[in-house]
Amino acid sequence: MENGETAKPSVSSSFHVLRNVSISELVYQQVHEKILSGELQPGEHMNENRLAASLGVSRASVREALRQLEKDGLIEITKNKGPFVRDMPSEEAWELYDIRASLEGLAAELAAKNRTDEDLRLLTQCLENMDLAIDRGDEAGIFQYAVEFHRIVAATSGSQNLFNMLNGVWGRLVLFRSKFSRLHLGDPGSAEEKRILAAIQGRDAEAASALMRAHIIGGKEGLMKHAQEHEAKTESKVATGGRKRP
Repeated sequence: MENGETAKPSVSSSFHVLRNVSISELVYQQVHEKILSGELQPGEHMNENRLAASLGVSRASVREALRQLEKDGLIEITKNKGPFVRDMPSEEAWELYDIRASLEGLAAELAAKNRTDEDLRLLTQCLENMDLAIDRGDEAGIFQYAVEFHRIVAATSGSQNLFNMLNGVWGRLVLFRSKFSRLHLGDPGSAEEKRILAAIQGRDAEAASALMRAHIIGGKEGLMKHAQEHEAKTESKVATGGRKRP
């Protein structure tokens, strides 16, 4: 490799590190990341042979991983055409946002009841990092710490079942947001998250739940506006054949 580049280890070369994890599970994890990072876009065809070759595994392992991704709602496998990254309809995304609001409201409620000093330290550090990203104008960093904040709250709930359910919802919503040229980050500050943290710190379960639900519904409404604008522009381009109107 030139310029000191290090080759990414293949799935098969990583197997000795994770002996208790099957090859198909490792394939699942890597393809899952490619989808959620936007490397694989909604509507994109996934070639089994190329995936197997790039990951250094058999087609059977790839097929098994793809079947699990289909169950997760991230891809669609069409007869005679193969697997495609799902292009999630808006209506499904809005329903998932409502589900997310309910689940994360419960997570915040439980976090307020179960939190420890270490949980508070992690949440506080996360928001401090978010503020630094805001000061830098680092949108990717803001999004990263916003995601981390929600994951820490969910983990603080103490319910693994709840965390697992949310993990599935988060993944599918990232798939939806990747359709757009930019992510809606909501209010460019951490004021709402800080109010949620204050409620968790004060063990005010009712307030923590209400604030979290309102925060997520606010994000949904902002993204709905962005989605509608995006769809209107797309329809306009189709109607004019991709040409600018006079």
